[in-house]
Formats: sequence, C-alpha cells, structure tokens
Amino acid sequence: MNKFYCLGLLLAASPTFDARAQDAAACPSLPAGSNLHWEAKAGNGFTVCRALDGERQVLGLMLTSQPTVNLLRRNREEQGTIGAHEVRWYQPEVAVQGSERRRITIVELGDDRYAQVWVDASNDYELQQLLSLAQGIALN
Repeated sequence: MNKFYCLGLLLAASPTFDARAQDAAACPSLPAGSNLHWEAKAGNGFTVCRALDGERQVLGLMLTSQPTVNLLRRNREEQGTIGAHEVRWYQPEVAVQGSERRRITIVELGDDRYAQVWVDASNDYELQQLLSLAQGIALN
C-alpha cells in the first residue's frame, strides 16, 4: 500500500504533473455540481486523475492494467458503490496522522482494466461527503 500511496504523492508533487486536455479526457466525468476539476497525468500504462478542490486534492483515481496495491481484509471499512460497481473501501496502510480519514478501493472494469480510487478527507464529515461523491463517478 505504501508503494501506491508514494506513487500518488510523487506524481502530485512533481513539477511535471501538469494538466493536459488529452490526459484529463481519459478521466471519468465528475458528478455535476461537485465544483471539483480533474488534473491528469498519463504514464506508461496508467493515467492518474486528481480531483482538486482549489489547490487541494480530495479524490484520486488511477486507471491501470494491473492494481498496484494489495488491500488487506483487516483494513476494511465502508461498503459502497462507484457508478454501477459495488466496492469495499479500505483504510490505507499509511502511518501518518490523519490517515484514518483516507480510503482506497479497487474497481475491476474488465478487459484487464482497473480503477484504483482513493479519497483524502480532512474530517469525518468530509469523508462521508467524498464517499458519496465517488458514488457518482461513472466508471466504464
């Protein structure tokens, strides 16, 4: 799990993490009225989409041909949906203050395609809002 989270943090902090229209086009539509926008970066075999609230990332999504994390049963939290997909949210294996308000899940899209979705909330109320927001993302 740490490897995945580090990848996301490195991409987010990278000065070359610059949104391009063609990269953002690979990202699924955000729910109407969310007031968030995607920044995207395509890599070799993956696309990382960051949903930003101003400058702050609140939701991330990586489209890939293979999941890069192993979700541990002991870290299971909420059940939910993302679009038409039923999911189980997990607390990531990250030993930092505030990690109890982070969640991650993997959605199998078929044809060797996966979406790893994570949320970074600042409080319990925002966590519930972001999990609800994720329900409205149409993953195909």
